[in-house]
Amino acid sequence: MKKHSGKGTIAYDNGDTFEGEFDNNEPNGVGKMTYKDGRVCEGIWKNGKIEYEGELVDGKPHGRGKNMYPNGCVYEGEWENGVRHGNGRYEWNDGMSYEGEWRADKRQGKGISKYSDGTSYEGEWKDDKRDGEGISKYPVGSVQYDGDYKDGLPDGNGTCNFKNGNVYTGELRADYPHGKGVMTYANQDIYDGEWKAGFRDGKGTMKYHNEDVYTGEFGKGKMHGKGTYEYANGDVLKSIGEWKQGKKCGAFDDIIRYNKRVYYENDEVKSDPNVKREASWDEDTDTEEGPPSKRRNVSISRP
Repeated sequence: MKKHSGKGTIAYDNGDTFEGEFDNNEPNGVGKMTYKDGRVCEGIWKNGKIEYEGELVDGKPHGRGKNMYPNGCVYEGEWENGVRHGNGRYEWNDGMSYEGEWRADKRQGKGISKYSDGTSYEGEWKDDKRDGEGISKYPVGSVQYDGDYKDGLPDGNGTCNFKNGNVYTGELRADYPHGKGVMTYANQDIYDGEWKAGFRDGKGTMKYHNEDVYTGEFGKGKMHGKGTYEYANGDVLKSIGEWKQGKKCGAFDDIIRYNKRVYYENDEVKSDPNVKREASWDEDTDTEEGPPSKRRNVSISRP
């Protein structure tokens, strides 16, 4: 068969017929292929293969149709003036998929996205990013995060269920606890208070699982500033000075054990050189290894 290019009708030797735009006898552009078995395939062709199959207006996808991209991705759904617009499903070549609303060729509105690692997101979208209310789930189906999103990240108010067993409910900013919130740790310690960029920072209350309670100021995750520590046995330690990164520094009213003011430096008693005391607790194990009264011997005895 002699090679032709342009627009017209080609009858192939196998009984198929193509009507539309072609190049070197291969469909290339808008056209309709009628197969010898009666099937009809109408859409946009490229180098002999159909790239878009569906409704067209002025040579552009408009209405319902299916587009097979050269990289193996597929979109099937609604179109408007050549772009995805309405409801549709997009499948990436790595197994990821999105099904839901589109606006001006972007995911926008409500939709469900499933990722190649087994996680999923169902909720609101804006400009191709998670934005608004939504729920993310782990591969096993349990909820990872339920709450507000902004610009693709948890931001606003919500509940996070961490893999280590910790659960946070409260305010977030850019995927970090930020503002006011409650963290229930896997070991049942509970912090209720202010957060900054993922750290306990500001005023709050830490209730340890052994019933010790600290109420006061925090900085970068540690007791930092003024606060009161109440031991489960009823002992009370109230700061007149300050806690610094989890350690006592300055004057404290030791109401039960001393019934007087006691002076500390780097968590060590300095008011009485004869006081026997165990080594200070390791600040790097805060809340992961238990409350201070469990991490060290809190009793102070005289020789």
